[in-house]
Amino acid sequence: MKSKGNTTAIAAACLALLAAPAAADKIKMTAASSHPPVLPWVDVLTNHVVPESNARLSAMGSDNEIIWTEAYAGALFNASNALEGVEAGLADLAWVGTIFEPAKLPLQNVHFYAPFVVGDVHTLTEIGNELHDTVPALNAQWDRYNQKFLGAMADGSYHLITNKPINSIEDLQGMKLLAGGAVANWLQGTGATAVNSSFPEFYNSISTGVADGAVMTINGMLPFKIHEVAPYITLVDMGGPITGVLTVNNDTWDSLPGDVQDTLSELGREYSVKVADTVAAREEKFLATMQEQGANVSTLSAEERAKWAANLPDLAGDWVRLNTDAGLPADEVLRAFLDGARSRGFEPLRDWTQ
Repeated sequence: MKSKGNTTAIAAACLALLAAPAAADKIKMTAASSHPPVLPWVDVLTNHVVPESNARLSAMGSDNEIIWTEAYAGALFNASNALEGVEAGLADLAWVGTIFEPAKLPLQNVHFYAPFVVGDVHTLTEIGNELHDTVPALNAQWDRYNQKFLGAMADGSYHLITNKPINSIEDLQGMKLLAGGAVANWLQGTGATAVNSSFPEFYNSISTGVADGAVMTINGMLPFKIHEVAPYITLVDMGGPITGVLTVNNDTWDSLPGDVQDTLSELGREYSVKVADTVAAREEKFLATMQEQGANVSTLSAEERAKWAANLPDLAGDWVRLNTDAGLPADEVLRAFLDGARSRGFEPLRDWTQ
């Protein structure tokens, strides 16, 4: 039988242990992406978010340290199953391409159903974060897949890169054009056929005749050398997308100490801005480099752009009706997207609310 004195001593020892400062916590996390670090949205993840996380924790005197494992270029999952990869915990922190999930993340893809609105990457980044800050349904969609939104990632405006010159919509008749995910919608009414694919697959598809070109951003053209197999670049300015987000697995997030959560939240918004800065800086440089390497660059006329936008079916209306029937506030998200563009000085080429 234990004496009262022993019991008191044990209790005192337990209280002392509880009151003692916690030992430094080494937290294992995996950062991942389906795409390689040559692209801005992965470059900023590996060269800013990962190293800066521990630098900031150290600077604030935290006892916590993240032991990072990095897996890019499809090492853990490809573009079409990144959402499920993070959901299942294959990665703790990752770039998830919303562009490849028009069915599972419909609200995050609103801009694909309202093209020719805004192509400026910084504006798109601001709108993407604003939508998540003001429309709870967007964050609810991430929660459905066991994830937390940290920051939106936007790319520059979409253009054409093809194996023949394009001077009008009529020139697209009968062409097979690579278009990732919901971008395929933008080819409706042009006479071209969309072939779903992601940037890393574009070169081989065009070189082998599977496609005649692609609808893509300038930032994707040079790194993947698309201009070598499709030397005609037509600047169309179809508008840019919020292509993906930096997201974190919910189970991982809930297990993190508060200072680590605060640090990653801060870095999530910085990630958005730094990706936008990198995308904007690269566009002009990359276009000039491709011209030096033999690419032919032209600009589609304002008349042809207006014709393209007018010839598209009611993409936004169909999208709103479909998602409203599914119980989602699609009309609210569409109007918030368009209002976000207008409030920043961008008037849509076509009013998608009509």
